[in-house]
Amino acid sequence: MHMKIPALIITTLALASCGSSRQATSPDPGTDNWQRLPLTIDGSDKDWTRPLPYGISSEKLTYSVTNDDQYLYILLETKNPQQQQKIIQGGMTIWVNTKADKSESGSVGIGYPLEARVDRDRQIMEEAQPDRYKNNKPVTLEDKKDYALYGFTRDTAGTFSYGNDDNPQGVKMRMDYSNEGDLIYEAAIPLPTLYPNHNPSASYAANSVAVGIFIEGLPPDARVPRGGGGGGPEIGVGGGLGFGSFGSGGGIGISIGTGSLIGGGGGGRKQLFRSTQTWQVVQLARGHSAGTAPKPF
Repeated sequence: MHMKIPALIITTLALASCGSSRQATSPDPGTDNWQRLPLTIDGSDKDWTRPLPYGISSEKLTYSVTNDDQYLYILLETKNPQQQQKIIQGGMTIWVNTKADKSESGSVGIGYPLEARVDRDRQIMEEAQPDRYKNNKPVTLEDKKDYALYGFTRDTAGTFSYGNDDNPQGVKMRMDYSNEGDLIYEAAIPLPTLYPNHNPSASYAANSVAVGIFIEGLPPDARVPRGGGGGGPEIGVGGGLGFGSFGSGGGIGISIGTGSLIGGGGGGRKQLFRSTQTWQVVQLARGHSAGTAPKPF
């Protein structure tokens, strides 16, 4: 005996199925990522749209990638004191691959803070003031004087003085703390720098970029603030997934933990010793803007 299913129920199920499919698909980034107003690159997140669409759960970090018709903008922030020290002491590099490949090959990068082995000023300060650093004093932003550009062109890539955005590529970058204690990182990269052969009268919206966030691990003897609750740092173990469900235009960024599990203090502390690599593919947005360049601090 076959039971006939009323047409109304079939139609309802079909509509529900379509609705679920749309919810599982991220909204069109061609509109969500458009930066309607120019951003001031000053280490503040006050002029960014909330909530931030992407996140890296293992690093307790959220971020956003937007663009207008002149610049690609990147914002990262973390409230967690341990992760702040991991970034400041260990170093971080932001990579942009214009072929949307999740690879450093063919990418351009901004290194800041620089890891200790390439932080020239840090090494000079340690040699000149050994008493200041002999107890492995936690590094502050004031100690980080250099930033580096990688992969742009052979004659213009190099190390520059932080706070001075007068580099040949027109890249702007700042890191600072908010009034609430969040560590804020901002960068703006000119689109003509990323796409030197692009027709200036055409939209960039047909392009996608892969943005890589590489955070170096800390040495096992690094001094970092302890989290509340008395049990040690409030960090999870391992690389994990960074889910873009914090707002519209979500996506998934894969965070891969690398490096050895060394040191003591529990799994959270081990996570501080790991370097992590996260890639997020973002389609450039379409729209119209006044074309005002981002203002430096």
